[in-house]
Amino acid sequence: MAPNKKLLWVISFHHACNDGTLMALVALLPILVKEMGLTYYEVGLLGFGLLITVVVQFVVGRYADRIFSRYLLELGAALMGASFLLMLLIDDFVGLFTVVIAMRVGASFYHPVGTSWITREFAGEYVETALGVQSGVGNLGVIIALGSSGFLGEAFSWRAPCILWAGLNLSAVLLGFFMVEESEIRTRVTRQSSAIAPRQTLQKMWILVLPIIAGGALYQITSYFGPISLTERSGWTAGGADLAFAIWIGVGTVTSYYFGAMSTRYGKAALLTAGYLVSAVSVLSLTVVSQWYLVAPILAIYGAFLMITYPALFSIMTDITHESERGTAFGTLFGFQLGGGAAFVYMSGIIADALRNPGYAFVIAAVLALVSLATVLMWHGESSRNGAAR
Repeated sequence: MAPNKKLLWVISFHHACNDGTLMALVALLPILVKEMGLTYYEVGLLGFGLLITVVVQFVVGRYADRIFSRYLLELGAALMGASFLLMLLIDDFVGLFTVVIAMRVGASFYHPVGTSWITREFAGEYVETALGVQSGVGNLGVIIALGSSGFLGEAFSWRAPCILWAGLNLSAVLLGFFMVEESEIRTRVTRQSSAIAPRQTLQKMWILVLPIIAGGALYQITSYFGPISLTERSGWTAGGADLAFAIWIGVGTVTSYYFGAMSTRYGKAALLTAGYLVSAVSVLSLTVVSQWYLVAPILAIYGAFLMITYPALFSIMTDITHESERGTAFGTLFGFQLGGGAAFVYMSGIIADALRNPGYAFVIAAVLALVSLATVLMWHGESSRNGAAR
């Protein structure tokens, strides 16, 4: 049977709204740092709020394995939209941190539910293409958030992007309810009396935990401290800095769409190896360059290679897990990814605050990328000896 393309795009639109909303907040940080007087430590603490997502995400993933429901995506989008509406009422760090915690709860739904749903719905020859599309559309949401939030915040108020992304999330809720009929969904709404133990799922993926953590840390450190570094160290405007990092995501979006074809040609291991190697070189370069004609191409190359590591990891997770444990598997994967990102953003904030230079956060990111490179090479060697797919 041919895949249900409409369902894929509806699920992917949820991804765009989910990730775009999170990035809109990050894109506003250079403005919020000035208007609310935030310190680098407080910026890092906002990133540390990701740990809320880690816990809730795991619970949602386990629930989705036992009682799968299409409406879990709508619930998450509704919570995200409501949280960003609450942003309109705050004016200090305490209020901002409270809203971020609420937003992280809403953000806990898409990745374990949406990604695992796609692997079930598009199982077989379509799965890698579908994973690439949902990653690419998620990145598109991030591009729109990065490319518009700083400019809207400077032209009107930092509250303007909050209204925009609250509306988009609520529109995702309506799309989910009214555009997809139950008869179009292959994945059965099922209730399982038991599910595979989390320990067994973790045993299948343990060797990839470090690359998963590094993927989250590279993304979070770059997005949190990249624009701030350009605005405070190099005199860029908030809008210009956000636009530069929109290029980073934009090129990554294009490569994500072609993941299926690239995986077939080069193999997932080669894509992961290249992704972490280029990421390490790129983030180190960002510590010493500030001219737009150098920053732009570095970010473009960095985005192309980093963003392809995500669908590669999702595909590997699909290969090594059973359909009945996918919610738990992806909840765990994104738990490590977001939790690791949160911890290292927090650590980076402490170091940047102590040394009074946000550029030092990129050194931490580079070390993580190199450790991940070594881990991927070790995993590939072990997989080859066991006769696993490349």
